[in-house]
Amino acid sequence: MNNRLDSWLSGLRSWLGLNIVLLICMVAMRPLFFLEVHSRLGVAPLQFFTILSGAVFDLLLVARIFCFGLIPFLLLHRWRPKLARGIFLGLTVLYIVVNALLMEYYCNLGMPLDHVILVYTPEELKTTVFSSASITIGQVLWMLLLVALPVFLAFVIVISIRHNTLSLIVLSSAIMLSALVSYPRLLRTEALYPAHEDFCLAVNQPSYSWVKIMDYRHDGDAQKAFESEHEEYPFYRQADDPDVLGPFLEESSDGLPPNLVFVVVESLGQRLTGVDVPGISFTPFIDSLAQESLYWPNCLSTAERTFGALPSLFASAPHGRYGFSTPLAPTPRHHSLLKDLKRNGYRLSFFYGGDMAFDRYDFFLKDNGVDFLLEPEVVVSDSATYRLMVDNHRWGLDDAQLFHAAERCIEADTLKRPRMDLFLTLSTHEPFLIDAIEYYESLVRRMVEQAGNLSDKERDNVLRNTNIFACYLYADQCVRELFHFYRRQPGFENTLFVVTGDHRMGPLPFGNAIHKYNVPFLVYSPLLKRSKTMRAVVSHLDVTPSLNAYLHARYDYAIDSACHWLGRAFDTVADFRSERRLLFMLNNRDAVDYLQGDLMLSRSKLARLDSCFRETVLHDDALLDTLQKERARFDQRSRYVVQNDLLLPPDNDRLLYECHLDFEKHTLAVFNPYLDRDSGFLHIDSLETYFPLCSHIKVAPQYHHLTVEVSFDLKNLDPAKELPELVVEQGSRRDPRPLALETAGMAQPGAWRHFRLRTVVNVFDQKENEELKLYLFNRHKTELQLDNLRVTAKASIRRP
Repeated sequence: MNNRLDSWLSGLRSWLGLNIVLLICMVAMRPLFFLEVHSRLGVAPLQFFTILSGAVFDLLLVARIFCFGLIPFLLLHRWRPKLARGIFLGLTVLYIVVNALLMEYYCNLGMPLDHVILVYTPEELKTTVFSSASITIGQVLWMLLLVALPVFLAFVIVISIRHNTLSLIVLSSAIMLSALVSYPRLLRTEALYPAHEDFCLAVNQPSYSWVKIMDYRHDGDAQKAFESEHEEYPFYRQADDPDVLGPFLEESSDGLPPNLVFVVVESLGQRLTGVDVPGISFTPFIDSLAQESLYWPNCLSTAERTFGALPSLFASAPHGRYGFSTPLAPTPRHHSLLKDLKRNGYRLSFFYGGDMAFDRYDFFLKDNGVDFLLEPEVVVSDSATYRLMVDNHRWGLDDAQLFHAAERCIEADTLKRPRMDLFLTLSTHEPFLIDAIEYYESLVRRMVEQAGNLSDKERDNVLRNTNIFACYLYADQCVRELFHFYRRQPGFENTLFVVTGDHRMGPLPFGNAIHKYNVPFLVYSPLLKRSKTMRAVVSHLDVTPSLNAYLHARYDYAIDSACHWLGRAFDTVADFRSERRLLFMLNNRDAVDYLQGDLMLSRSKLARLDSCFRETVLHDDALLDTLQKERARFDQRSRYVVQNDLLLPPDNDRLLYECHLDFEKHTLAVFNPYLDRDSGFLHIDSLETYFPLCSHIKVAPQYHHLTVEVSFDLKNLDPAKELPELVVEQGSRRDPRPLALETAGMAQPGAWRHFRLRTVVNVFDQKENEELKLYLFNRHKTELQLDNLRVTAKASIRRP
């Protein structure tokens, strides 16, 4: 008995010592993390104490590991003590390596890793990782130090306290007391730190990443929560926006609608250097152009990254759950400025130097009728140049290469009027590498030396990031040359130019939450009667309704009588005014930032904005609760509408297929293998992976969209397993992501539950008839019963 007790006590001491080793390793990595973020991101020295105070998260994590791993460790230690210790030490080293990688991720993107890895395809993640960071010998050595130093310190400290009973008692008591705290709740509510930025620096990054990823995987959709309100098309409204641009513009000399040129500059924020009153500008040409234009300095993008720019600018559309047009979900039927331009005789071209499949740019543009898309492989005549671009982890062509290639295409195009040219630039994106980077870096340093009104903060920020600001100088020069090209072209006098940013640069300090989305917006044209700077708040969502209203009022330009635009006509008052209601989306697809008038809600912080977008924090619990509910409702409505294709009501849709089967009196031959005739329902065996929901549906090339509605009753005979997913497959193409059947507010597992799903299938580039297939993908081998199946498929005919 004594030997057995001694064995258990020995295991307990060993388990305690190993957990102390893990805790010391965690804490030892925090000073190293501070050195890295201080040198690479310019984090203030006082933030060292913020990072060090986060050791409480490490303690709480070790406490959970100590409690939940105690019994398994003791059982294994009883018979295989070396194996038990070896496994834990191996997992400790693995933790250190993962934590070091996450620290590196933080320094590259300025934020912890979260569920963003679930909102991009593997190909997009690969592109992002290899284009946002490069591996150097110095980084490899630093990673080795991050792994080796904490392990060494841990064992030195453990050896020094091995015979110090008091130290062991204090540490073990702290671990066991910490086990009483709800650690996951602290992570989810971001408790202990009032500012999100401080929380991100202090939190234990592996556990934060794990909780965020798991929460997102189990995040149910908002369909049921919103469906009960019976707002089938909540964004559909009259297209009654006034023409606010017309009074500023002369009519074109030939009576045709003006040419349109959009230049969307990557990461062009209003406050590049991160100070309220910058003493230096790295976009001198764009700044000078703004003084000759209709200029809105308080324009807001709607997303933290480029995925939100095109749908907001050209379709005034909601985000949904993943973004309006992404590889993760079907894109709903929608109207757009591009479609309206197309049917009014415009020739549409898109010029971009990167991979157009990223964030589904090509799909959105082709679906909206764009005639020509410039691909980098086509315009780079020298294959060695293209290979060098890929090897250097660049996203794509430098802006000069892109613009020169576009100019050749424009000069060769005989269809001159009217046309719309859309440019999306790349040079101001990570990895901030252009061919003439050394020359432009020298210009940046010279500008800093000659500027006499720079604050220490601004000077340090610029000199620490000379490569970034060099890329902005370069991009600005490229835009200047592009305008010079258009000045030489016929029709320049009848052209409207729009210049804006897709979002603000992430790695640079940006201030408060609203500054992440603050981008300049200007309209320049030889047709302008006068220039004007308007400090009223507008957004990218306002572009489509404003331009459509202008063209419809001034020219022979047809638009629909109703629309789904979230935006309104531009506010043209000169003084600051904010009458917009906007929900912003982060890169990880969280919607935590919400603007209502001059009130800004960011996570759980409420503030009032002044005319310079400075914040005054409000401590009003009632108002905070009201805006949090409004934000949640806006997000629910956005998800519901995009997921269920409810932006537009049916427009003379053609019925392709319809069936309603109760499997008592009505069935089809395709279901005979699954039919339980005595009970009047279908039985899906656990071995059945692909279960058809209808006969194959013929799809003709002239169709533009297919709207598919499926409803049925389902019983899960194995509640421990997950339900199947709905898959829509057209020819060899499959829906971006299967539709999950789980929704909020369902009945208890094992009971009959009713499901209703609606999705849209976008049809383009189809040359001949294809088949549409609907089936349940039973990936988890769940045994099911199905009844009362209804399937409807309708097609909209492509507009001429």
